[in-house]
Amino acid sequence: MTNIFIIAGALFGIIVVPLGFFVGLQVSPVLANILLLPFIAVSWSSGIPLGDMSVLLLVWSTVLSVAFWATVFGLVGFGIKKLRS
Repeated sequence: MTNIFIIAGALFGIIVVPLGFFVGLQVSPVLANILLLPFIAVSWSSGIPLGDMSVLLLVWSTVLSVAFWATVFGLVGFGIKKLRS
């Protein structure tokens, strides 16, 4: 069961990149900051604004986003599995 959550989190990590930018522009900047947390962390740690990132840094941030969201979803799946047993 946890594996399904990890795969769903990895897919969410890919989908969240364009979704986070759209949500930030149209709906809620706070929700966009949560969705784009890995991008903001890379931007803050490198000192490069989000709009000035190179393509390589954007790809690296996307990979980091996939790993981050897969971990978050995996932990949620693990917690649900522990609660059920």
